[in-house]
Amino acid sequence: MTQGTQNCMNALTNLLRQIVAPACGITLLFSCAGAAENLKDIYETAVAQDPVIASARATYRANAEAKTQGKAALLPQISATGSYSDSTYKVSDLQSFFVQDNRTETDLKRYSLNLTQSLFDLPAWYRFQQGKDLSDSAEAQFASDQQDLIIRVSEAYFNVLRSFDNHITRQAEERAIKRQLDQTRERYQVGLVPITEVHEAQAAFDEATVDALESQGSLRISFEDLKVLTGGDHGVLAGLDENFSADVPTPSNSDAWVGFSLENNFQLKVAALAKEAAANNAKANKYKHLPRVSLVLGYDKDESSGTQTGVSGVKIPGFTDNALDATSRSIDRETDSAAIQINVSMPIYSGGLIHSQRRQSAFQANSADQNYISIKRNTVQSARSLHHQVTTNSARVQARAQSIVSAASALEATEAGYEVGTRNIVDVLLAQRTLFRAQRNYSNARYDFIISMMMLKKVAGQLSPDDIYQLNAWLKPEIIVNLFGGSKSS
Repeated sequence: MTQGTQNCMNALTNLLRQIVAPACGITLLFSCAGAAENLKDIYETAVAQDPVIASARATYRANAEAKTQGKAALLPQISATGSYSDSTYKVSDLQSFFVQDNRTETDLKRYSLNLTQSLFDLPAWYRFQQGKDLSDSAEAQFASDQQDLIIRVSEAYFNVLRSFDNHITRQAEERAIKRQLDQTRERYQVGLVPITEVHEAQAAFDEATVDALESQGSLRISFEDLKVLTGGDHGVLAGLDENFSADVPTPSNSDAWVGFSLENNFQLKVAALAKEAAANNAKANKYKHLPRVSLVLGYDKDESSGTQTGVSGVKIPGFTDNALDATSRSIDRETDSAAIQINVSMPIYSGGLIHSQRRQSAFQANSADQNYISIKRNTVQSARSLHHQVTTNSARVQARAQSIVSAASALEATEAGYEVGTRNIVDVLLAQRTLFRAQRNYSNARYDFIISMMMLKKVAGQLSPDDIYQLNAWLKPEIIVNLFGGSKSS
């Protein structure tokens, strides 16, 4: 930080203390009361509680199974079956003089074990390659989702700080214009100024009151946005150190950041892997008409047990008693069999399904390829644009700091001219508004720089939780940011 910039920071700090001092009775900007949460606290809570990242984590785990599922078709397939049956079989034969009655009761147990190993299956091989691409794509997508969480937390946190700073200056502006209105009324009562100046001051105060109310609403909304990420209420946050340095990122060459992005951008990796997955899917469908060869090892075992009974003999008409013979024997049989076979299958005609799937997957592969080209171009453009934006925002912070000093000097000169009658109330009010607008512009420039810097790192694939922790070091718990802002004077 240059000496000139440091002087601007010191002047800004002193000026803010003078402006905000009347409000420090209940909340405040330079108060040490209360335990303030910081960016690190909010981020770690969001990692555990944010439903978006929780959903992304579950999606990643689900999609990561594609590799295992694709590999399964290439590995041995083992299956086993078993069955049990209880059957009764009866045969009766009654002729004129002869009777034969046979009854068989059998329990049958059957077991089989089969091992199937694919020997040649090109579609299955390319499905496996597709599964690996999809699993890698899921990992890259989840990494991108984690970076999105860092961005969302940072934006939500610094939007609270931005809204708070804007509300503080709106309140200070309202109080300053109220004091000016009171002084103008006193001057009018003693005949020093016309009634028109009272009206001008009153109109300015009314507008400042509305602006303060709107800024209070924006502050409440920003706290609610933060709650969406964590699921909890946040009363006090740590503010950004006035000595925060908005340094130009290194390397300073935008081409270097383009190179980082082409190599590390996670969305570009997702698109590249999606392109490869679509290409492998097209190959799998292309080779569906080829024969598939598999080796099958089978083992079967049958166990049967039971009894067989029979009654036979001669039946003499007219006689009750007949010469009948009864027989019975047990059944106990076991059969084992094993087989080795080579299966070859090849589709001949499937109603046009295979050809349709081949055409469909070819179009899908072309779509994925074009999507990759589009994302690559956008990544290059985003890297260059964000680098220029960060560089511009860095210069804006320094320029906005200087503008506060200039606006404060202009206000002081205008108020002196008003006292001697060379300037009117409109000039004073305009100078006051210019000063407060400069303060808001400076605050916004700092937060714009932070967010644009993190967006640049995301595009370059370099954004990580370490950036949260490094940025957190610039947050001071003694700078209190809360929902209430400053007090409003009556």
